[in-house]
Amino acid sequence: MTIKELEQRTGMPRANIRYYEEEGLLTPKRLGNGYRDYSEEDLETLRRVKLLRALGLPLEDIKALQAGTLDLPAALRTQ
Repeated sequence: MTIKELEQRTGMPRANIRYYEEEGLLTPKRLGNGYRDYSEEDLETLRRVKLLRALGLPLEDIKALQAGTLDLPAALRTQ
């Protein structure tokens, strides 16, 4: 899916999506023309990030959760 579709489905601005990609939370495929092709997995990752940010979790904790080095109950206890 395109970034525009991702914006519509997450309600997240393009700048935020690009930021999370720069931070390594998303890894969309690249098409032959260089455009990003976001997957359903990328969509779910963004939805999860949006929820965790709304709960006040810092980006470093979200990265640790995604990497599997931190579990959700421990992350929420420190909040």
